[in-house]
Amino acid sequence: MASYLLVTIDCECDKGPKWRSQRPLAFAGVLEGIAGRLQPLFSRYGAKPTYLLSAEVIRDERSADALAHLKGDHELGTHLHGEFAEPGAFEPEVTDAFQRDYPRDVEAAKLRYLTELFARTFGRQPTSFRAGRFGIGPHSIPILEELGYAVESSVTPHMDWAPNGAPGLAFLDAPTQPYHPDPVHPGRPGSSPILEVPLTIRPHPLGRLPVVGTRLEPRWLRPTRTSSEAMIRLAQEEIRSANAAVPGRPVVLNAMFHNVEIIPDASPYAKNEREARAILSRLEGLLAFARAEGIRVIGLSDTAALFPSPNAPAAARGTEAARGHGAS
Repeated sequence: MASYLLVTIDCECDKGPKWRSQRPLAFAGVLEGIAGRLQPLFSRYGAKPTYLLSAEVIRDERSADALAHLKGDHELGTHLHGEFAEPGAFEPEVTDAFQRDYPRDVEAAKLRYLTELFARTFGRQPTSFRAGRFGIGPHSIPILEELGYAVESSVTPHMDWAPNGAPGLAFLDAPTQPYHPDPVHPGRPGSSPILEVPLTIRPHPLGRLPVVGTRLEPRWLRPTRTSSEAMIRLAQEEIRSANAAVPGRPVVLNAMFHNVEIIPDASPYAKNEREARAILSRLEGLLAFARAEGIRVIGLSDTAALFPSPNAPAAARGTEAARGHGAS
């Protein structure tokens, strides 16, 4: 069965050491990072990236204009850092809030604000979403359903975010391939019409060893600090595992990083041009692998047609599946 690659990019204002926002807010990560570096790279490989936009990016007129006029295939979706979204929006030094910690009505209002801001700015409804800090919670899926989203991508398999200030936010047993989630427990399969597309994260090969294994970080499909060769091995491992688990089902790889990582001094990961270019080079290695293997790079929302909701009528599921296998 066919394999697909997603490159999902969390898009935010420029940061710096320890993820502190630059003051005044700056957007070189959009104006140069996306428009000048990322989109031309994706276009050269015939790849369709997904840019998930935080509210401050959408509100910035120059950034919104640059995104509205990007050349080449791409998808725009939304990304909630609650500090930047009404009600109660402000400019934080660090975006450290977890979406699941807001009261339901506050979370719903912030998501509605972000969704309507996107629709007013770009003239269409967003259909793909990721929570800032991957902080999706028990109210998030039903709210996203109400707002008309088709695909959600916040689940991080094999990760426990308690050490990062979010006790109970864990996806240790979550599937690594797309599924329709439980509305209250997004890390578990269930009945939601929304499609959950987890990040491609696999355990460390020695992760099952007692004591030592618990200290070994899972491996992410992410060019930030992972070589092209290591990402390719990880992708091949996930494809083999998914094909063995459910033969004949499409396989989806979901890579992520932040737009600000490929600009010098706009994140903790690239202090200079050399380091920024190294991340871009590692990303290009992954794209070259995908092209060589016939793995299409599609948008996040495109996956909804590959995995139609089990609650959809049978005729609709057949139509959606056929459309998905022919989509660009």
